[in-house]
Amino acid sequence: MALDREDTLKKAEKLLRQGRLDAAIAEYLRVVEDQPRDWNMANTLGDLYARAGQLDKAAVQYGRIADHFMDAGFYPKAAALYKKILKIAPDDETSQLHLAELSSRQGLLVDAKSYLTAIASRRRARGDRAGAAEIILRLGSIDPLDFDARLTAARAAEEMGDQPGAALMYRGLYADLLERGRPADALDALNQAIRLNPQDREGRATLAKAALSAGDFEGARGFLDPETAGDDPALLVALLDVELRAGQLEQAREMLPQLLTRDPSVRDRVIDLAWSLCSGNPDDAFVCVDAVVDASIAAAEFAEAAGVLQEFVTRTRAHIPALLKLVEVCVDGGLESTMYDTQAQLTDAYLEAGQAAEARVIAEDLVAREPWEATHIDRFRRALVLLRVFDPDSVIAERLSGGQAPFTATDHFVDVPPSTTAAEPESAPAEVPATPLPQVPPAPPPAPAFPVHEDIDLTGALGDLEGMHEAAPPRENLDDVFKDLRDDSSRHSSTDQSAQHMKLAHTYLEMGLVDEAIAALKTAVRSPRQRFEAASILGRLYRKRSEHADAVHWFERAAEAPAPTIEEGRSLMYDFGVGLEETGETARALAIFMELQADAGEYRDVAARVDRLSKVQTGG
Repeated sequence: MALDREDTLKKAEKLLRQGRLDAAIAEYLRVVEDQPRDWNMANTLGDLYARAGQLDKAAVQYGRIADHFMDAGFYPKAAALYKKILKIAPDDETSQLHLAELSSRQGLLVDAKSYLTAIASRRRARGDRAGAAEIILRLGSIDPLDFDARLTAARAAEEMGDQPGAALMYRGLYADLLERGRPADALDALNQAIRLNPQDREGRATLAKAALSAGDFEGARGFLDPETAGDDPALLVALLDVELRAGQLEQAREMLPQLLTRDPSVRDRVIDLAWSLCSGNPDDAFVCVDAVVDASIAAAEFAEAAGVLQEFVTRTRAHIPALLKLVEVCVDGGLESTMYDTQAQLTDAYLEAGQAAEARVIAEDLVAREPWEATHIDRFRRALVLLRVFDPDSVIAERLSGGQAPFTATDHFVDVPPSTTAAEPESAPAEVPATPLPQVPPAPPPAPAFPVHEDIDLTGALGDLEGMHEAAPPRENLDDVFKDLRDDSSRHSSTDQSAQHMKLAHTYLEMGLVDEAIAALKTAVRSPRQRFEAASILGRLYRKRSEHADAVHWFERAAEAPAPTIEEGRSLMYDFGVGLEETGETARALAIFMELQADAGEYRDVAARVDRLSKVQTGG
């Protein structure tokens, strides 16, 4: 039989007025059971249960209605009903959880955190660590800008054994903290993420770069390895840097050939690393230089190899392995003049290191080649002194004036025909006794790394000294013997190597040998005197090849040097501006053309270019 709703409600009202609360509740219950979605009646029934002290039943009615409103999107109504439940049941966690969610959806983040914090505290109080951690996780997800809550949530996840989840939380914190301008905190979060997930190569690389930037090479070493570096040239060079600074020279030597073979463009970065190490760790720096030089030699780029070594020995003082390497490169590459300069430096380095026997061998060769050079004589004298030779000046005088064992010079750049044997030095006159070298073995022959070439007997070249030898006692004063040679030394000063390379470059260009000309120009450009001309030509050569980035690089190098004439300077700036425009650097090109226009007025088509580039910049 169908319920008479109106009659039932009237009956319930009468019962209420009579104070018969339980009977009234029974009538209202019949109405609600008949029409469960009559939310007003359900709310009235809940209130009656509360008045009757039947709090559990009241909470059920309120909760049923609140759940409906929440699902329907009526958040304020749902929140009001959940609050009614908390009035009668303050520890009802279900209602608090719902209120936290509703507050979060309405943007009431403070309220949401308050409800969740109360739940977490209650759970911790009763020893429910897992339950408290669950609430902390929810707290960390409410407000993206509450980084403290998010960090606490990540730690809670880790404590619960969810390391992958915790790593993701820390990773998210890194990105958001970085975006908010908190790099230090971001790196701390990333550190935690990598600790939980060491397989995060990208994160490890980021931490390695950060450590390197801060100068923490030991810290970088903890994150960087070949797998992390992958094929990234910057990271590979950074890994090389870490290995070198950690003293792992063998590992660095193994890495370098593979690195330079895989990506030849990384050569400049390796050289830059070498220069950064020079002042503090020259031997570590030489590991890089040596590998780059070997790569250049393999490509038959002897001038490039020599240039790198020359720069290294300029930055480091008396580095014998580098000087020996440079002599080898000069011999193999036919760089005659550079080799003689290097031999002089190597002799000085041997003398400084106390290696008298090695210094004597090279000094003898230098004096034999250029007997008029007082510096060579001085080197030979110092070697003899280190060898404890009695009266070294007399020994040198005897040698050069035709006495015992006259000097012979080895020419490393003239091949000896198969049928030709090296000339034997003339034996010393019988009346001139050999000067002993006390307690020192005879000087060793020249290093076997050099090819065997023809010995040049200098006896004839020094014929003008023979008369002096005959007229003078065996151990005459060396200053008297070489007076004429020293007066003549100014006529034999060394030539400017950079100027020679410029001449060589012009010759190559006339012959159409562009690659060879470029190599010579790159050597010449190291000299400030030749930089403007050499770099200008390099820029124009690369531009002609349509290698615009390289062209811009060399135009910029030329612009750093003073121009020989105003016209040459303007021509360079014009070409520089054109190169920048061709590479898409319109802002820089416009600046250069405007400067050129201000300086030279109607120069070429500068005005038209300024007009066009101005429109590009303004979007006109």
